[in-house]
Amino acid sequence: MKMCLLISVMVLLNACVPVDPNDRPIRTQADVERYNATVSSEGEKLVCERERVTGSNLPQFVCLTVNQRERLAREASDIIQSIRPGAPAN
Repeated sequence: MKMCLLISVMVLLNACVPVDPNDRPIRTQADVERYNATVSSEGEKLVCERERVTGSNLPQFVCLTVNQRERLAREASDIIQSIRPGAPAN
């Protein structure tokens, strides 16, 4: 159940194309840098990478904020800990 939830969240986040304040989709690193110059919080800055998404051979430009990346990493770690028997808690 938890694994399905994690996968669903990741698919939804990967499907999103972030938009900068000028309503232009972010598709290049230059767009990311322009967007990051407009946000004041480090946690709201975008980190984008070209990734091969499952089910496709074409790399996609996937963007998440620093806060989103940290939250997904924590959730994934919690799920792994919950399904591994006898694993020590962090």
